[in-house]
Amino acid sequence: MATPSLLVLTFVIQLLTQSQLVTSSTIQLPVSTPREPITLSVTDFGATGDGIHYDTTAIQSAVDSCTCTPCYVSFPPGTYLTATIFLRSGVFLDIQQGATLLGGTRLHDYPREAWRWYVVAAENASDVGITGGGVVDGQGLKFVQRFDERKNVMVSWNQTGACLGDECRPRLVGFLGCTNVRVWNVTLREPAYWCLHIVRCRNISIHDVSIYGDFNTPNNDGIDIEDSNNTIITRCRIDTGDDAICPKTYTGPLYNLTARDSWIRTKSSAIKLGSASWFDFKHLVFDNITIVESHRGLGLQIRDGGKLILLAFLTFFRAFAGIIDE
Repeated sequence: MATPSLLVLTFVIQLLTQSQLVTSSTIQLPVSTPREPITLSVTDFGATGDGIHYDTTAIQSAVDSCTCTPCYVSFPPGTYLTATIFLRSGVFLDIQQGATLLGGTRLHDYPREAWRWYVVAAENASDVGITGGGVVDGQGLKFVQRFDERKNVMVSWNQTGACLGDECRPRLVGFLGCTNVRVWNVTLREPAYWCLHIVRCRNISIHDVSIYGDFNTPNNDGIDIEDSNNTIITRCRIDTGDDAICPKTYTGPLYNLTARDSWIRTKSSAIKLGSASWFDFKHLVFDNITIVESHRGLGLQIRDGGKLILLAFLTFFRAFAGIIDE
């Protein structure tokens, strides 16, 4: 009987001592006294959910009306076309099962500054996130100029002068300078560029998230964690054309990252440190990661002066397409 072979790769890389190993059980995320959340439906603010008319104004009005926190902005089943939505402290998008938040594909759907190009963004907010069982969709395939099995040729908005280079496309979800970020029980689908971007944040929980990007689309990374500290990623499924989990350091060190119990398929690296590596990576643990049909399991591109300080890779499973004869 033909079955896929399974190679179990177990190894630990330690640059300090075993006693300093940081795991998800030792990363202490803050515990606050729970308050009764309030819920606001975007349909009460005029959202149509027909996938044709833009619901941006209604969605942003619901977010801005969250005067008491925690506040859940609810999306009933439907398709909600939108330009960039900005979250505020204490607000969670509750995208229900059967609901899709659909990112616009026009340049003027996004802010003037290219670094703010996201379908959903939170800037300098606390206690913020996305959940609900539904979908955030970036319509990434609409940014393909020419389909190619090796690598799709993508639209770049650099011709407008909005940014430089050939990667001028909007990301899907971004948390910038935030504290206490939670993303759980949601599907992030078809980003035109990076999918989930965590920038200079503290205390991040990402669990039970499904990420899908076209296998032939470049630069559609799964989770990019940049200059952020105290992060737990667990029970995630990432199927994408570029790096799946990618810690980076641009402006400061990255420490206390645990990723475990997750499944990855990628045309690039399942886990890649760098290539932005100007500052140190400290206390990183990767455990029980299943990697299938991927070009590289691990990439270490530490080339800008930063150092790796206590990095541990525990149990990995790598499934191959080989045949075992019985």
